[in-house]
Amino acid sequence: MQRIILPALAALALAGSGCFEGRAHGYATVTASTPDLVTVTPGVSVIADYDEPIFYADSYYWWNVDGYWYRSSYYTGGWAYVAAPPVAVVRVGNPYTYRHYRPRGYTAYHRPVPVQRIQRPVVRDHRRAERGRR
Repeated sequence: MQRIILPALAALALAGSGCFEGRAHGYATVTASTPDLVTVTPGVSVIADYDEPIFYADSYYWWNVDGYWYRSSYYTGGWAYVAAPPVAVVRVGNPYTYRHYRPRGYTAYHRPVPVQRIQRPVVRDHRRAERGRR
């Protein structure tokens, strides 16, 4: 069991730092990459030249859908509603101005997963949850 778990953990650790492709003791092939991120404000980045404005701050990806903020450890899915996102993320203002955002001279190194393949957040009526916080 340890022969499988340790290589998998090593692959996940390398995946968080960029791009890794390899074979772990002949058991499985792991391919993982993080998309290119470009800074929009101090402490907040956005996935460069992407169809949806997905931000990265405080070690999470942030996505504003219908006026509500969701966060995930991965930009491809696992989104959870957050009633009080970090101030730096909220200060972005109009998130959709960052669709296809790329600074002058930007060159793509790690293309993200096509937006059609990412899991969208499940949007619910969050008004009741927000009323309970007041």
